[in-house]
Amino acid sequence: MRNDFLEKLFKRKGGIKLGLGRVAGAFPSVLEKRIPVYHVAGTNGKGTAVYSIAHTLEKNGFRTGRFISPHLFDFNERISVDGIDISDAKVRELYEFLEKKIEGFEELSFFEVTFLMAWKHFELENCDRVVLEVGLGGRLDATNVINWPKTDIITSIGLDHTHILGDTIEKIASEKLGIIKQGDTVVIGSDFSVGAKNLLPLHEWLKEEAILRGAETVTDENLCGNLETNRDDLSPDQIKNIKLAVSAVQITEKNIAVPDFSQMVLPGRFQLIEPDVRIDVAHNPPAMRSLVEHAVKKGIRPVVLFGAMKDKNIEAVLNELARIAVEIYVITVEEENRGASADEIILRSSEYAEKIIKKSQNDEETMKNALLSAHANNTELLVTGSFYTIEKFVKRRKNL
Repeated sequence: MRNDFLEKLFKRKGGIKLGLGRVAGAFPSVLEKRIPVYHVAGTNGKGTAVYSIAHTLEKNGFRTGRFISPHLFDFNERISVDGIDISDAKVRELYEFLEKKIEGFEELSFFEVTFLMAWKHFELENCDRVVLEVGLGGRLDATNVINWPKTDIITSIGLDHTHILGDTIEKIASEKLGIIKQGDTVVIGSDFSVGAKNLLPLHEWLKEEAILRGAETVTDENLCGNLETNRDDLSPDQIKNIKLAVSAVQITEKNIAVPDFSQMVLPGRFQLIEPDVRIDVAHNPPAMRSLVEHAVKKGIRPVVLFGAMKDKNIEAVLNELARIAVEIYVITVEEENRGASADEIILRSSEYAEKIIKKSQNDEETMKNALLSAHANNTELLVTGSFYTIEKFVKRRKNL
């Protein structure tokens, strides 16, 4: 049965466990091939960059492994090769392999085991390149166990996870720059509006820091010019991250052709999953501001279904949403002890947003009412605020 081994894996969840000690001890037991790696860190834009790097590599003939987190609809999305998600049978096989192979296996976290399964899968599938998305931060993230020269991509720096990564831009930047090692190629997003130490523009400070950390090449140059994506569903920020991704591949590889992006799927990024239901994983103020500005540009005033994690700036996020929402329906996010209840969201909302916030006796009824409201107002339902909000809605959608 599928559920029994996934249950064993998910039992390892127990909050965020940063630190390289456990995974560094286990990785040598798994590692057989030093596959070239693209390592993506940043506050926002990591997902778009990861999918775009993988797409560019695949279309240029590289067999490409992709590791993302968290998943949106199904665990298997986290591990894929050439866009094909890992099978249940292979997940079971890899879990049992690691269980036998690694001393101290029971001490590893959910994320560490998932990363190790992914790496072994990429080796067995003879991948030419691997694209890794940092789970949280960078310096102490399990993906940072890679100790050979690679290409690092820093998409953006903002205030998020401040209770873990630090409460200033510089502290958070230092954690994300922690993925940089001697001999790496580093590609940095250039559109940073805030300053850093010595009043330098942030991207200039990041470049200086990358050099100090031993990077061989550091650039924020856009090599793909006015990239044509031939689609209007992408926000300006998403297009910037696609350009960043293509530039990273062009800097690293030889003779790279810019692929057609018109059919590339970006799960959970302003994605229309039904004619009148859209999902977006925006979960902090800068990401929500980008989402709202894109919706305004497209003339969309949706009914919103919202849920969030406790550690997010819920008031600021709801303030952004209130600029476009007809109504905002709130539900509880169940994710260990990190999810905010619907009542907590309402308590933490601003007076401005509170005027249009609604909830029902239970989450299922709230979701039904949000759909009915969208239909009554002849508009879309936008599900946002967290990966887990979207996962919850999608799993229950058929019963609504």
